[in-house]
Amino acid sequence: MASISQAPVRFGRLRGAASSTLGFIGNLGLFFGIALIGGIGSSWYMIEIGTRLTTVTVGPWVSWPAAATPDADPYTRARAARHGSLPISGNVARTFEARTDSTGQRLHSSCDYAVATQGLDDGWWTMAVYDDNGHLIANPADRHAFNSSTVARSADGSFVVSLGRDARPGNWLPTGGAGRLTLVLTLLESGDGIAQGGAAGLPDIRRVACR
Repeated sequence: MASISQAPVRFGRLRGAASSTLGFIGNLGLFFGIALIGGIGSSWYMIEIGTRLTTVTVGPWVSWPAAATPDADPYTRARAARHGSLPISGNVARTFEARTDSTGQRLHSSCDYAVATQGLDDGWWTMAVYDDNGHLIANPADRHAFNSSTVARSADGSFVVSLGRDARPGNWLPTGGAGRLTLVLTLLESGDGIAQGGAAGLPDIRRVACR
C-alpha cells in the first residue's frame, strides 16, 4: 500500500524534473536563436549598410573606399561577392551609391526626382540608375546613364538630371516601373576633395512629385 501511495509523489517529481529540463532546453534554444538572428542581422547591416569604419557618407551618397583594394576589409569584400560586382579600385576611382533622396526617403520609380549639382566639373564621371537588384532599367530610349561628356549643362556649369517614368527634355533617365531605385555615381580624377568624400559638389537629390 505504501508503494502505491508513493507513486503519485514519484510521478509528480518526475514530471517536475522533466518540465524543468524542457524549460532549460527551451531557454537555451531561445538564447541561441536570438544570438543567431542577431549575428545574421548585424552581418547583413555591415555588408549592406556599412559603418563609419567601412564607408564614407556625403548626404544621401555612400561610398566604400576600400573596394577592390589590397587592404579591403572582410565586409567590403563580402559585399562585392554578394552583389557579384567587380568594383573599380578605390585607389583609381570612387563610386558613390544613393538609395534615398536628400531627405532620407527611399528612391522609388513612383516618384520623379531632380538630381542637381554645381560641381563635378573636373575630371571624368558617370551617373546611372539601377533597380533594386542592381540591373539597368530597360526602356525604349535605351538610355541608362550620363557622363561628364554627354550631360547638358547650364551656362554657369550646373546641371540637373531628371529621374522619372515619363520622357522629358534635357538630361532624363527613365525609371519605368522598376520600384526601388539605386543611383550610382562613379568619379574618376574628380579632384582631391570629392575623392576623399568630403566635397559639397556631390549632387543633391530632390523629390519633385509622386504618383
